[in-house]
Amino acid sequence: MTIDSRCKEQRNVADMMLMNFKNTAPGSKEQVQALNTLSFLLGMWGDFLEEEERRMKLASMLKSTSSF
Repeated sequence: MTIDSRCKEQRNVADMMLMNFKNTAPGSKEQVQALNTLSFLLGMWGDFLEEEERRMKLASMLKSTSSF
């Protein structure tokens, strides 16, 4: 999955989180849920970028070995 497709996939969730956060009382169940979702999505980005880094290292290794 590309970064672009990941962003598009998460856009609706992010929009809903923003509305839940700014249109509810401080400390409300909706705000806590929005923060939990944000935390989860940030963790997903960490996993995604770690996997992307691994993939790019493998691609670089393949490129350098094929030039011999």
